[in-house]
Amino acid sequence: MAPYQSKPLDHSLQIQELHYELNLYTDNHQESMVGGHGSNRYGEIDVNDWALIDPNQNGRTVGHAKGLRIQATQDPNYAARWHTSFDILFEAGSGLEGSTLQVMGLDVLSGEWSIVGGTGTLDMARGVIYKRNLGNRVELHIHALYIPMKRKRDSSDSREKNVWSW
Repeated sequence: MAPYQSKPLDHSLQIQELHYELNLYTDNHQESMVGGHGSNRYGEIDVNDWALIDPNQNGRTVGHAKGLRIQATQDPNYAARWHTSFDILFEAGSGLEGSTLQVMGLDVLSGEWSIVGGTGTLDMARGVIYKRNLGNRVELHIHALYIPMKRKRDSSDSREKNVWSW
């Protein structure tokens, strides 16, 4: 007998789409924990708690990007090749209170990051964050697909049902 169960879902899953524009501020929200070596600081580890500001809500802080970045290349031609991994934690006023996105990728100021997971409203999120450096801030364009993992309330039962059958 297998130590797990596998069977078809007894209902359909509904994929949702998220588009969110935020500004990320790194100033005074990052500390170096382990020093690096050489001209490009190879091996340096920084811990961050970057503020996420919604420009459509008069500059209101709606979340934080909490995680770390590691200078992961020895090649001096790529001085800014940081591996970055963090959780976006959405706060009150975001419309996604308590939900998270798990994010990873290279560099802070330019390029793209991958969305590799999510929790709360953003269960099973997958997507991309496009970044643009604007000097004192980084403009983020978040594009994600997610699958809400809770069913709507059943009229015969007042409890919220999880999609998992056990």
